[in-house]
Amino acid sequence: MIDAHDTITGGRFLAQSIVPGEVFTREDLTEEHRLFGQTAAEFMRHEVVPREQQLYAHDWALTRALLRKAAELDLTRLEIPSAYGGLGLDKISAAYVGEQLAVNPSFAGSLGAHTSIGTLPIVYFGTDDQKVRYLPRLASAELIGAYALTEPQSGSDALAARTTAVLTPDGRHYVLNGQKAWITNGGFADLFTVFAKVDGERFTAFLVERGMGVVSGPDEKKLGLDGSSTTVLMLDNVRVPVENVLGTIGQGHKVAFNILNLGRVKLGTRNIAGVRQAIGHATRYARERRQFDRAIAEFGLIKHKLAEMAVRCYVGDAMVYRTLGDVDRALSAVDPADGVRVLKTIEAFAVECSINKVWTSEALAFAVDEAVQVFGGNGYSREFPVERAYRDARITRIYEGTNEINRLIIPTRLLKQSAGVFTASTRSSFAQADGPLAAERDLLNRAKRLVVVALGQAAATYGDALKDEQEVLGHAADLVIEVYAVESALARTDKLRAASAADRSSVACDIARVYASDAADRLAHSGKQIAAALSAHGDSEPLAGLVREVATRPGIDTIAARRRIADAVIEAGRHLF
Repeated sequence: MIDAHDTITGGRFLAQSIVPGEVFTREDLTEEHRLFGQTAAEFMRHEVVPREQQLYAHDWALTRALLRKAAELDLTRLEIPSAYGGLGLDKISAAYVGEQLAVNPSFAGSLGAHTSIGTLPIVYFGTDDQKVRYLPRLASAELIGAYALTEPQSGSDALAARTTAVLTPDGRHYVLNGQKAWITNGGFADLFTVFAKVDGERFTAFLVERGMGVVSGPDEKKLGLDGSSTTVLMLDNVRVPVENVLGTIGQGHKVAFNILNLGRVKLGTRNIAGVRQAIGHATRYARERRQFDRAIAEFGLIKHKLAEMAVRCYVGDAMVYRTLGDVDRALSAVDPADGVRVLKTIEAFAVECSINKVWTSEALAFAVDEAVQVFGGNGYSREFPVERAYRDARITRIYEGTNEINRLIIPTRLLKQSAGVFTASTRSSFAQADGPLAAERDLLNRAKRLVVVALGQAAATYGDALKDEQEVLGHAADLVIEVYAVESALARTDKLRAASAADRSSVACDIARVYASDAADRLAHSGKQIAAALSAHGDSEPLAGLVREVATRPGIDTIAARRRIADAVIEAGRHLF
């Protein structure tokens, strides 16, 4: 759906200016995208939402029935190749459908686990025989998939798994022993992608059917996502045919981590959908709730909250669809049947995927927290929707790799993948900014120079020991995240200005300016922390000088701009754009 071109990946956005017209945004969704999204939205509205209480009561037979209905509507087939009963659609389609499912995060988790981590390992790593045996039945939801990576003693450190796989003397089976934890769909799934160490050393993926002898524990009593099944999975001398090794012996890490990359950016669309819902709940309540003879939506501090939520919604939306568009553009030049090349192409966007996961999950956390605050005491009551939204949102900063792990991935991978960028001049050349957002573009260019110097100097100072300086890496990640967020927002706004009515583009400009202005403070803060840490090891003045440049905020009255944004949200009674 997207023409191939030389996509900027792996942090190249730090050294190059992008062309806004080449950045995919929500406004570029095709009629086909929207039709699939409409199908998913209607399915959730008519089939899932009316039955929410049954899901919260752990009626897994209902969950399975709903998954089969979703399959009848092709919602489980999007990323499965057509040769195996699927549709073979682009990643934007899958992510946009996932966004519609977010109206109920519990069911979205059940369906998402099935279609993504429960199915895609076979799509990308399976043999022809494995694909024929399993993909058509996963596509129809005859089989429900699950993913068993985490263990009670190894969460983020997945390669420290203790589950073992030993080849039988006749060479026909592997015998698996161990325990997995936090398995979504664990209570009713039929097929598990299980990771174990062959002979206690070689990390490997296996396709394990429930009938082979795995046992699920009771469902966890969780803070949120009450309507999804989460269990431990016990493997006690489970015999798995050698034909069910997924990928190559000792290469399970490639299965585990590459599948997570795409899941992170798709989670981003669901997170931003949650922000949109929080805005709707908070805005409608604020318009109706009266105190001191006025609707609370008229009060400045409530407007501030609504505006902040709207800013995060707009910026996060720009980020995730930019990444998805770049991924699809790159994949359009790859044979979809070549799973190894497909995943290598996606892997090139690992930095962007981690950026989206961190930023959107924290935006969602902010939005649901502020929505509860707008509701006041009612927000603390289970009779109102924001209470559940608050609980459901918390897990998004933990699964698909904790935000701490993803923050470490961002600078570490940048240094590995694009080392040349970080030896560039501190005065890297960028196009002269002009137009209504010139000040914000100047800030962006200064921020890019700051990131290049900060990461380059940190790498030169610490060498291999940089991996142990997690605080420095965390601040470096925050610099990179802010650059990507600001640039995405500016690109989306430029496209809207070129295609939208004046009032619509005016609000978009306000949002971009507010975000960039506040980003200057955050960039300066992280830059100062890195400069201070490096000062003990040598001259950090060049970096400190760049921090001072970034700290010069674009001249904008953010209070007035936020009021205009909030007024537009209040008038609409919902999110904007």
